[in-house]
Amino acid sequence: MTIAVRFPDGSVRNIPAQLKEIPNPASPDGQPGFERVPLNCDPVWRFQRVGDDWYATPRSGSLSLLKPILPEWWRTVRHMNMDDGTPRARKQRQSQGRGPIDTAA
Repeated sequence: MTIAVRFPDGSVRNIPAQLKEIPNPASPDGQPGFERVPLNCDPVWRFQRVGDDWYATPRSGSLSLLKPILPEWWRTVRHMNMDDGTPRARKQRQSQGRGPIDTAA
């Protein structure tokens, strides 16, 4: 589903849209109405309504990368951090029918 949006250069483009519920003040218990609204997910353009028409305006500011404050929860679990070279992996290899490795040779 798309909606027509006018851009600053005068062109009209079809932008992805969503249905947004609008309450009906005349009958609060009745069925709500719906309207098509552009998705504001474009990093360059922001969409604003003027009357019945939609217009694109450039976004101002800059995007920043969000960094997690805390480390991932699973890093605190000892067994989740083990690699193939850990003692747990050696124990699994021994339990799969291989005997202990003779280091005296």
